[in-house]
Amino acid sequence: MESVRREPVPVLRGLVHHYHGFRFPDVVERSRLELPCGAVTVLIAFAEPIRIGLASDGGTRTFQRASFLSAGRAVAAIGRHRGHIHGLELTLSHPGAHRVLGLRMAELAAGFPTLGEVLGREGELLVEQLAGLPGWEARFARLDAYLTRRAADSRVLPAWQVTRAAHLVAAGWPLRDIQRDVGWGERHLRSRFLEQVGMSPKAMARVLRLQAALRAYLAGCGWSQAAFLARYHDQAHLGHDVKAITGLTPGRLAELRRGAPPGSALDRLPGRVTSVLLG
Repeated sequence: MESVRREPVPVLRGLVHHYHGFRFPDVVERSRLELPCGAVTVLIAFAEPIRIGLASDGGTRTFQRASFLSAGRAVAAIGRHRGHIHGLELTLSHPGAHRVLGLRMAELAAGFPTLGEVLGREGELLVEQLAGLPGWEARFARLDAYLTRRAADSRVLPAWQVTRAAHLVAAGWPLRDIQRDVGWGERHLRSRFLEQVGMSPKAMARVLRLQAALRAYLAGCGWSQAAFLARYHDQAHLGHDVKAITGLTPGRLAELRRGAPPGSALDRLPGRVTSVLLG
């Protein structure tokens, strides 16, 4: 089994969180629940493709992808694989993905588009090149060079109001106070968030509030205290959000995590709960 993580070159900090290369031996079919976490994920499979679908419909409508992006989602996805798993995952910030891809981010939230669908032949060639390179360091270096060039050539720059508002959403500010702070009305702020983040400020706040509650619970708090610390009205509202976003009850989600702390080997980002093994 191989699992190699690396941060990008300094010029990409703030745009790209990290790279993760992995190779797992042949195994029986496995399923993972991938929680929304306030970031954009690109997954590239070099061997067997991944089947991916939304948890909200039980994963009944699935897409089979050798590469795909997951962006702008406020509900969990279910990924399934069987056989040999070999690939690479990169995690980008919302501003980073917007700048590198040069697209309205809400356009990516409707499905699980491949790199070819997003970047055309250039994306297909990137997947082929990464698969053909001899090791992880060579692949990470290729990604560094490619993403650095895309960022430098991009004509897309995030509005400071969106960047500021996203920080305030993460800090738990009420949306009315955020609008007043950046000087934008509700409709304009929502429109610019859909363009640069892929989801509305309200949806982003819901995702980050759930992440805060899960961090508190896995740090040893009870569900009631976790709800309070994450600014839920009460435990029942937290339970509703857990079910609506993940498709699981809080108890079942905790059981499947088996006490793994946020940012464990399961997760894509430090301090966040991004993945749950379903079996």
